[in-house]
Amino acid sequence: MIFEIDHLLRKMGRRSKTPLCFVTAEPYLGHFGLGGVGKSRRLMEDEFAEKDIKALCSATVDEIIPGRVKLNDGTELPFNYSMFAPPFRGVDAIINSGLGNPKGWLMVDEYYRLPKHQNIYGVGVSVGIMPVEPTPVPTGVPKTGNMTTNMAKLAAHNIAADIQGGSKIAYPVTEIGVVCLADMGDSASLMVAKPALPPRQQTILKKKRWVRWAKLGFERYFMTKMKLGATYLPG
Repeated sequence: MIFEIDHLLRKMGRRSKTPLCFVTAEPYLGHFGLGGVGKSRRLMEDEFAEKDIKALCSATVDEIIPGRVKLNDGTELPFNYSMFAPPFRGVDAIINSGLGNPKGWLMVDEYYRLPKHQNIYGVGVSVGIMPVEPTPVPTGVPKTGNMTTNMAKLAAHNIAADIQGGSKIAYPVTEIGVVCLADMGDSASLMVAKPALPPRQQTILKKKRWVRWAKLGFERYFMTKMKLGATYLPG
């Protein structure tokens, strides 16, 4: 989002009058909750430096008041516009049911079932994944739409096997790969990590203008597929 704001301000000729600051719990730029992906740290640090965007890592927020945010180290940041995403937690339904861990995440086996309740499946954001490594500020593993789609297909197959008979597919969440097309203002980056968690069999990270066009094309394809209910199509 901050790259998109930077790009818009430059198009308006107002970037030189508008300081930007990025606050993150990550230990470094490009960590992504995945321990980095290839050269992601270098790429992100170079992008922030070239675009003159200030970054504060390993940061937590103590208080947000009108026009100002206070960080855990005593830093105060004035702002005219800000957006902060609070730490993720599970939904109340899972927390109150006792099926998840204290944070409200479902811990599933390699079939996406709850080990103690094998008629209950979990996929996507509801699934808990252990962090890749300890960090000064706890940093969770992201669950992207691409990962969620892969989990859902596997769970659907296994649910059908429960009902109709047949063999299940075992594919632990830690082995699922991720493909991400990330907007970066006037360009975008392609990130492929298979599996998402290290050590990885394949890693691709490219920042190219064509990736932005590819994302626009995929968005139109995906939305059309959803409107038609053509879930059998790839992607």
